[in-house]
Amino acid sequence: MGGCNTPPTSATATDETSITGDGDGDTGDGDGDGDGGTGDGDTGDGDGDPGDSEGDGDGDPIKFDLRASADVPNDDCTCSDDLKHVICGGLETENCAPDGACAGGDCINDPCLAAELGKSSYGCDYWAVKTDLIMEGTGACFAAFVANTWEKPAHIQAEYAGQALDPSAIAIPVGQGANLVYEPYNPVQGLAPGDVAVIFIARDNGFLPACSVPPALVANVGVVGTGRGQAVNITTDVPVVAYQILPFGGGSSAATSASLLLPTSAWDVNYVAVNAFEKSVAAPTAQPSMTIVAHEDGTQVSLLPKVAVQGGNGVAGGPAAMPIMYSLDRGETLQISQDAELTGSPLEANKSFGLFGAASCLNVPVNAIACDSAHQQIPPIQALGSEYVGVRYRSRGNMQDEVVPWTVVGVVDGTTLSWTPAPPNGAPVVLGAGELVRFSAPGPFVVSSQDEDHPFYIAAHMTGGGNFGGEGDPEWVNIIPTAQYLDDYVLFTDPTYSETSLVVVRTPGSGGFAPVELDCLGELNGWMPLGDYEYTRVDLVTGNFMAVNGCENGRHEMWSDEPFGVTVWGWGSSASQGFSTVYVSYAYPAGASVRSINQVVIPVG
Repeated sequence: MGGCNTPPTSATATDETSITGDGDGDTGDGDGDGDGGTGDGDTGDGDGDPGDSEGDGDGDPIKFDLRASADVPNDDCTCSDDLKHVICGGLETENCAPDGACAGGDCINDPCLAAELGKSSYGCDYWAVKTDLIMEGTGACFAAFVANTWEKPAHIQAEYAGQALDPSAIAIPVGQGANLVYEPYNPVQGLAPGDVAVIFIARDNGFLPACSVPPALVANVGVVGTGRGQAVNITTDVPVVAYQILPFGGGSSAATSASLLLPTSAWDVNYVAVNAFEKSVAAPTAQPSMTIVAHEDGTQVSLLPKVAVQGGNGVAGGPAAMPIMYSLDRGETLQISQDAELTGSPLEANKSFGLFGAASCLNVPVNAIACDSAHQQIPPIQALGSEYVGVRYRSRGNMQDEVVPWTVVGVVDGTTLSWTPAPPNGAPVVLGAGELVRFSAPGPFVVSSQDEDHPFYIAAHMTGGGNFGGEGDPEWVNIIPTAQYLDDYVLFTDPTYSETSLVVVRTPGSGGFAPVELDCLGELNGWMPLGDYEYTRVDLVTGNFMAVNGCENGRHEMWSDEPFGVTVWGWGSSASQGFSTVYVSYAYPAGASVRSINQVVIPVG
C-alpha cells in the first residue's frame, strides 16, 4: 500500500522490529511480496490498482459481481447473491448443484471458493472475537451463531489457540423464551440445510447467566482492557452466515451486544477505526475499544492514531499522529481500550486482517443509567459506501418519533454530504478525513457524498432504557451502504429477547419496486417512501414473546428480485413474564456484500 513501503524510522513506535508494506516501493501494492499477485493466500489484497476492482493485483478489470444488475463480462452472466444461481441478462438461467456454486457467471464445484470470490457475508472461514467487557461481565457466555444457507449439511469446526473445540459445545436451538430447548449437534451428520447452530465457546465465573449448554472452554477468552489475546476460528465445508453474541441468553442477562461476522475472504488491508461511542460517564471503568485480528502469521498492522495510544500489556503506545506498528500471527488479537476514542484513525497492513470496534460498556447518553456492551466488525475502507439510508428501530413506549444518536465518520477530506429530505439538526454537510460527528435525530434520511471517491461510515444507536421502563438499552450497529445490499438473507433472531423487529429498506429496479418476502409472513407491506427508496418495519415478537402475524424468533429467510437491506433489532421489556428481559438489546445487519466499491487507499506512513 502506498506510503507504507519503508521501515519505521525513529519517529515510528513499534512493538517489534518489522517492515510494513509491499517491499517494492510501488504505490498501491498491499501484499508484501513485490509482485503483481497477492502471494499471501488471500482472495484479493485490496491494493487499489487502477482497473483492478477485485484487488487481486493483476491489473485486470473485475471478473464478476454478485449483483444481478451488474454489467460484467462472461456473456452478461453473473451470480445471484446466495451463489446458487447463474443469472444472464437479468434472468435466472441455471441452478447450481448442492455440491457446487456460482462464481464468475458459471457453476463451479467448490462452494467455499465461490463464497471466497464473492466477498459477502456468506463464507466458510470466520474468526469470532470476544471484545472488551467491563470486569463485572468478563465471565459472560460467549457464543457464535452459524446459519446454514446451503442445500446440503454444513460440517462445523471451531478451534482456539490451535486446539479444536469439543463439538458437544455446539447445539441447535428450538423454541423461544421460557420454552427454549437445545438439541445436540451431530458432527457426522452436520447442520441440516436451513438450521442454525449455537457454538457455546466459553464462559468463566461471573454474575451473568451460565451458557445454556456446557461451553467448550471454562475460561475468559477475551482481553480485559488493552492487551493481546486469541480469537476463535470457525470453519465450515459449505457457505454459511455467522454472527457472534455476548453474552448468549442476553434476554435474561445484561451488558449485551452482537455482530454480523465477516468471513476472511471479505477482509482487506486498509481500514478506518471506529469505536462504539464516547467514554461513559455513568460507568467510570467503561472504555471505548477496538480489536485487530490476524488470520496469517507475519501480519504487520500500522495505526496512525488521532489521539495518543496509552499502550500496555504487550501493546506499544505512542503519541497522536505518529504511526505505530503491530505484529500479529494467525489467530492473534490486539486490543486497545482507553478513554480517548481512536475513531477516525486509519490502519494499513501487509496482509488482510479483521477489525472490530467496541465499548466495554456504553451509556447512551453518556450519563444515562444502565450500560450495555457494544461491538461490530468494521468493513474495510474499499467496502464503505457513498450513500446510506438511515432508518431507526421501531419507537419504544408511546413515543411517535423517538430521537436517537447517529455516528458519521469521514474517510477523505472534502467529503460533501447531501441529506434527503433535509439535513437533520447537527448533521454534518462536510466531512474531513477521520472526522467524527455524532448528532441526534429521529430520521429517517438518505445521506450521500458527491461520488464513490468520497466514502464514509455511518452507524445507528439505541439509547438506554431508563426512560422506557427498562425497554431496551444502549446499542450500536453498522448501517450498510445501499450499494452493498443483497437480494437474499438468512438471519437468526435470538430467542431470549421478547421484542424483535426488523428494519427493511428496498431499492427500485427498472420496473419499480419488487416485493420483499419474509418466510413466516409472505410479502411485506407498510412501505414508506424515502428519496429513491422505500422502508418498512416488521415485528416478529413483542410483549411477552407474542408471535406477530405468524412470526417468531429463530431462523428466517428473506428474498426479493431487487437488492434490499435488513437490520435486526432485539430488546426486552417488563412485559415478559417468567423470563425477565429488561434493560437489554442487540442489533446487527442481517448480511451484506463486502465488495470493493471504491478505490480509496488511506496510507499510514
